[in-house]
Amino acid sequence: MKKNIKTLYTATAVATLLMAAKTQTAQAATSDAETKTNSETTTATGATTTTPAQVTKESAQADVNKAQEVVNDQQAEANGAQKAVDTANQKVKDAQAKVDSTKATLDEATEAKQEATQENIDKTKSDISQAESDVTSKQNEASQAESNVNTKQSAVTQAQSDVNTSKAKVDQATADVNAKQASVDNAQKVLDGTDAEQIRKNADDAQKAVDSDKANVQVKTTDATNKATAVSEAQKAVDTAQTAAQTAKTNADTTSQKLAEAQSAVNDAQTKVNSINDQINSVNRIEMPKGYVNAKDNIAELGKQGLAMNKYKEDEKAKQEKIAAVADSRGVVGLLRLTDEQQKEITLWTAGILNDIRKQLGLSNRIVVTNKSLEFAKYIADNSTIAGIEHDDKALQDVNKAVLQARIQAESIGLGVGGSDITMNDLQEAVYDLMLQMLFDDAYSNWGHAMQISGMEFHGVKDEYFGLGVRQKDNIIGFETFYPEDPAKADEGGRLTIPSVDTTELQAELTTAQSDLNTKSNALTSAKSANDEAQSALTTANNNLATAQTNLTNAQKAKTQADSDLETAKTQLTTDEAKLASAQEAVQALSADLATKQANLQSAKDALEESKKNLASAESDLTEAENELKSAQDALTSAKQAVSDAQAKVDSLKAKLDSLTNAEPNYEAAKTAYDNAVSDLKFAQDDLDAFTGVNKIAQAKLDSAKSELAKAQAVLDKILEKERAEEALKKAEEEAKEAAVKRAQATHFYQTGSKLFDAQGKEVTGYVVKDNQVYDAKGNLVGVVSKKVMTRELHRALVKANTLPQTGNESTVLAGLGVALIGLGSMLGVAKRKRQ
Repeated sequence: MKKNIKTLYTATAVATLLMAAKTQTAQAATSDAETKTNSETTTATGATTTTPAQVTKESAQADVNKAQEVVNDQQAEANGAQKAVDTANQKVKDAQAKVDSTKATLDEATEAKQEATQENIDKTKSDISQAESDVTSKQNEASQAESNVNTKQSAVTQAQSDVNTSKAKVDQATADVNAKQASVDNAQKVLDGTDAEQIRKNADDAQKAVDSDKANVQVKTTDATNKATAVSEAQKAVDTAQTAAQTAKTNADTTSQKLAEAQSAVNDAQTKVNSINDQINSVNRIEMPKGYVNAKDNIAELGKQGLAMNKYKEDEKAKQEKIAAVADSRGVVGLLRLTDEQQKEITLWTAGILNDIRKQLGLSNRIVVTNKSLEFAKYIADNSTIAGIEHDDKALQDVNKAVLQARIQAESIGLGVGGSDITMNDLQEAVYDLMLQMLFDDAYSNWGHAMQISGMEFHGVKDEYFGLGVRQKDNIIGFETFYPEDPAKADEGGRLTIPSVDTTELQAELTTAQSDLNTKSNALTSAKSANDEAQSALTTANNNLATAQTNLTNAQKAKTQADSDLETAKTQLTTDEAKLASAQEAVQALSADLATKQANLQSAKDALEESKKNLASAESDLTEAENELKSAQDALTSAKQAVSDAQAKVDSLKAKLDSLTNAEPNYEAAKTAYDNAVSDLKFAQDDLDAFTGVNKIAQAKLDSAKSELAKAQAVLDKILEKERAEEALKKAEEEAKEAAVKRAQATHFYQTGSKLFDAQGKEVTGYVVKDNQVYDAKGNLVGVVSKKVMTRELHRALVKANTLPQTGNESTVLAGLGVALIGLGSMLGVAKRKRQ
């Protein structure tokens, strides 16, 4: 990463005095930067005078970039216009729905107005009186019906009781019939003069059975009494257990509530501890090495310490804050677009760290952030046109006219962060890392950045107005500090509150919070112990209650069985007593006459028939009572519905009367609401038409901007295409040249005197030899001069060229070689010297 040295502008003598303490190195760096900027400005100015025929790739790319920016702006404008159209369209829909709704209400009000004659009003009032009277009548009928239901219910209950009584009488009568039947049988036997001894024995057996039954009844009675006592005792045990369980539950509920409160208190205390810890852990500050402010020779070593001592802390909250990004000239989304609020946020965050640095170094000057200082930094960032990590001298100068005049001005810049998914945390980390490098790794710029960032450059100036900006062109981060000519103007709107990064108070709060957490944790432990005991006691009490309830249930079952056994024993006693009576009568009847026996039988039969008639009558009464009850209930339901219907009619008539009596004001209100809705619809439609027109214009401007971008891109593409073609041609020429050189180096020529021969011994003309290299008339390298003779043809040509004797023949000459042809060069050399 490269960071430019701060640029200073001194406008007055006062500023010069204030800056007198600056080191010569910093001033020299400033001068170099200004010289470089001036040179670049001259170059830029020269570029503006070029003609279309002289368009360069750089200017074409600039045109494309500019056109892309226009497209981006127009796209944003078109998006806004389309959003406005969508909103307006929804408003039209809403307004139309309101018109439809108010129209329906108006139609109803119009109809009511037409019906609102005095005759209709009077008739409606009369109908209401009649309906209300009908309601009263129906209510009386309903009350009578309800009374009938209650009466019938009582009759049914009595009838059911009568049926139960009748059934008991039937059972008794049946026993009597059986006994009388036995008496008849015995009487018949007596009459016939048979089984007299058996009759007496039956009487004895019956007496024994009765005696046994009585003893059994006594036993069953005692058992039933004991079982009842057991139930009573079991019920008392249940009542005691229920009381104990309720007490245990109350205690458990209390301890549980206290445990919950203690847990809640611990949670709150823990949350506070966590919150303070999070604050401490998310507070980013830069710890300055001791001796930094006075460091000279050991500044580099202190810089290493500073880098080792500091590391950015992730900010979880800042991770949730997204930063918008747009595409660059290549179409890659990555250029950040901070909102004004986000620029203020990152500036204040940075200012807190910078002020802490000044405090650590013992400097009196402090960072100040105002709306103007934010505007100052934003102007420089938004209007910087120089690409890369370079100062934009023009933007730095123009800001003094556009925003406010600075008496002292300094800037440090560095590479920021970019991408399609950037958060405020990412930007904070980039700014933090830049500050670390500027403070602790700035030797290459003679620690010029460190002077500004640490505040040493502004030492003696109480307030450093500060703003941080991110260039829209390339995400370069700029630290802008200045002192204004007019502080009052710079302070317009008030100074913004800069957050402190000193965690001393937070650490004290953490200690207190941790102590409170420990106290509440101890209380929680005690509450948990008490609750455990209470819950255990509750479990025991519930178990005891369950056992007691089981015992009660068992006792009740035993009592029920004992009662049943007692009733069975009593029934058996009754039955056996009836048999005994019959048997005794039979014994007594041994001496009675037949007429008496027959009369007894007939009496028993008559009693049985009477009981059966009574049972049938009781059952008939029950059925009749149940039917009457159902009829009464149906009548009650019908009466209640009649009351409801009558009341509904009253309500409807009252609503009608209200509508008739208020028809005029209701109509006026409905008419006003409808007219307003129609007016709102017209305005909404007008807005929609207007926004649609604006949208069309915006879309047209966007299309035009895209067209201009396409044209600029086409120019750039042609330049790039031409450049590629030229590069291809150049490459081809270079390759051809290299191939020609290779061919030339492989092509041998041979020189003797002023003559030049090719490898076949043919003399060539028009070639020039220089440094043993052969060039054609156009200056192209075509071969090299060689001293090795490789062919006989060449040898013969060279021999002739050196004016060897004309006698003899070729075979003689060749025969005289005697050595390899490679040695011919030296021979030729000798012959040549001889001739010379």
